[in-house]
Amino acid sequence: MTNSSSSPLHWMIPVGAAFMAGVATTILLQSAKKNDRENAGAVLEGNDLSLFYGNKEELCEVTKERKFLPKEVYGSLVRDSVVCCVDILLVRRGKGGKKEALLVERSTEPAKGLWWLPGGRLLKGETFFVAAVRKAKEETGLTQVKPIQVLGVWNTFFPYSHWDTETSKGTQTVNAMVLVELISDSKELRLDATSENSKWIGLDPKDNELEDKYVRQTLLRLRAWDPTYIRYR
Repeated sequence: MTNSSSSPLHWMIPVGAAFMAGVATTILLQSAKKNDRENAGAVLEGNDLSLFYGNKEELCEVTKERKFLPKEVYGSLVRDSVVCCVDILLVRRGKGGKKEALLVERSTEPAKGLWWLPGGRLLKGETFFVAAVRKAKEETGLTQVKPIQVLGVWNTFFPYSHWDTETSKGTQTVNAMVLVELISDSKELRLDATSENSKWIGLDPKDNELEDKYVRQTLLRLRAWDPTYIRYR
């Protein structure tokens, strides 16, 4: 009589199960990678996409003149040139450790009335990360923040701007989307004049299908970079 423990079936069954599990895992990974390519765009953590051709300290100097452009100069810039901006996906841990992102309701053009990401013009001399920290402070009053990575870049076109004239309307902005984490929420949220209201939303794009397309694209980039980030970490 043959001992059942030495039967080929004894080891073939678990081996076959392991093989099928491996095939299923491979298929899932290939599907995830395909979806990632569709929404990919995030760079490695800590990389703010800056290249310096010269002395970094001198090149990164932000003068008072660069911060506050004359109204006629800035108005012409908005109407007749492309404005480079940095928008932030500001993430905190809410109740139960769930991660949430801040949206603000814009009070001025462009995108007036839309729930949008905090952000604005990149100043000459700023890196994307430096601008992200500044915009967090200026537009939300939150200073204990850490820039993590650039999620992507979008080229946006608007029919109206705050600087429209009778003969020239609209603006075009190139926006770097930066993931920023709130380290401490000890300070109260304080909006500036560009926003009317604020709200915190979950990070899963599937739960935010009614949000603005720009917000959704940012969340999709975040999920493509790390699907586990949108839950807990």
